[in-house]
Amino acid sequence: MIQVVGYLALGAAIAIAAIAAFVWARARQAVPDGNAPVYRVRKYYAAALVVAMVGAFAWSLPLTPYDALASGPAVRVDVVGTMWSWKLKKDGDDSAGPLVLPVGTPIDFDVTSTDVTHAFGVYDEDGQLLGQTQAMPGYTNRLRLVFDEPGRFHVLCLEFCGVVHHLMLTEFTVR
Repeated sequence: MIQVVGYLALGAAIAIAAIAAFVWARARQAVPDGNAPVYRVRKYYAAALVVAMVGAFAWSLPLTPYDALASGPAVRVDVVGTMWSWKLKKDGDDSAGPLVLPVGTPIDFDVTSTDVTHAFGVYDEDGQLLGQTQAMPGYTNRLRLVFDEPGRFHVLCLEFCGVVHHLMLTEFTVR
């Protein structure tokens, strides 16, 4: 996944550079009324635009959440949405007790549904959404999260799925 994002970012950077080169080359060509002030400064406007775009790209790249997608061992949690409940089961854990996950370890939530489309949303204790993916019948979506602090986390359905949609919630603990 990270490689795909990297290739897309590289492609976008190459496209921006090609557009900038085209604009710069066109800015050097003679124009019918070359003495107009706008024609004398347009190459500087184009250069400023390219510098601003590359700067915004470089500034925003470290802010992306893809560090959570880093490869490595992860705990797998199977999630099944069924009207009107969530079933969470840690890989290899057949206990009926509440789900407990480790702190600082990538957690792969493999999310699916048995009936209609649901949206699997993970919230912290303050009600902040940490991650979301769709739960669809016949398809499994993966959501990878890393919980840096222990606590109780809530799972809510974010897609209206029927009259008892508001009760479709569960929780798990991270220690």
